[in-house]
Amino acid sequence: MLDPETRTSLIASLADPAANEAWAEFHRIYRPLILRTARARGLQHADAEDLVQEVMTIVGRAVEQFDPNRSGSFRGWLFTITRNCVVNFITRARGPIGSGDTDILNLLHKRPAPDDPTASQFDLEYLRLRFQQVAADIRSHFEEHTWQSFWLTAVEQHSIADVARQLGKSTGAVRMARSRVMAQFRHAVGESP
Repeated sequence: MLDPETRTSLIASLADPAANEAWAEFHRIYRPLILRTARARGLQHADAEDLVQEVMTIVGRAVEQFDPNRSGSFRGWLFTITRNCVVNFITRARGPIGSGDTDILNLLHKRPAPDDPTASQFDLEYLRLRFQQVAADIRSHFEEHTWQSFWLTAVEQHSIADVARQLGKSTGAVRMARSRVMAQFRHAVGESP
């Protein structure tokens, strides 16, 4: 339902450090994803926030060299940067050489492998966060019963008949309301990264 690719125009705009709107949009979309990835790897909240800034800085310096033909998808490229920053943070944070005890073993377990399955989790988390962002952006455009018709049938998977009874509407009205919200979702996603 959500466009899985980042808009080319947004990526191109990031090459200009003065493109404040593009950077604000990029930050709004990807900051929560980078933050959750860092937290999932065991970083404290403050450290994860620092890591977000580090990733943003690297993206700002390297985005001009991003080539989808060489690097793959933008999110894959961003995940690689994020993963490398997490690994660097974990190895830097350890300080003096360890004794080989369980701290070192724990560090090795936290270190992402090159074929890390969290790359697909990164994509799933992106889709979940984008859905939440778009839902928050468009919800105010609809009356509560229209939004509930959509939410209860499309998201919570209740039957149209049950939702119609619950809201005191006809099944046709519930279908129409759901359709209107879904059309707005499609429109919003078509314009979003």
